[in-house]
Amino acid sequence: MKSPAVRLFVVLLTLLIVAGCATTGAQASAKSVVQAKFAAVNRHALEDIVALYAVDADVTAPDFCSPRHGRDDVRRTYQALFTAFPDISVDVQEYLQQGDRVAVRFVVRTQSFAVPIMNFFSVRNGVIVSDEGMFDTRGRKCSP
Repeated sequence: MKSPAVRLFVVLLTLLIVAGCATTGAQASAKSVVQAKFAAVNRHALEDIVALYAVDADVTAPDFCSPRHGRDDVRRTYQALFTAFPDISVDVQEYLQQGDRVAVRFVVRTQSFAVPIMNFFSVRNGVIVSDEGMFDTRGRKCSP
């Protein structure tokens, strides 16, 4: 028969292992959602991109005159990009994650230009709830 101290140690160790697995799973899930978003961008799969965002997602970028909200704005944003730049693609260089937050460093490329960008995502329940982009607009005016 095991002593109470040994039983307590086994229970605590089991809880730590289970908690560690849950955290790792949540982090992997957040990163996998963001990875799926970038894969969909490279396929120009508009509806796949939209489906990865929450219905009330917040999206900000330095070239937006004001924050955008929800799937309709996500659709409008990516449709405009795909129309204006039919050859647009993303080259992800780095993912960093902490819980449900994922930071991504990547380059948007077309035949005409390459723009380094950093995005900060929050993912909950398998969808992006917040997407904050940062890049140099080189003085271009914002778009509504």
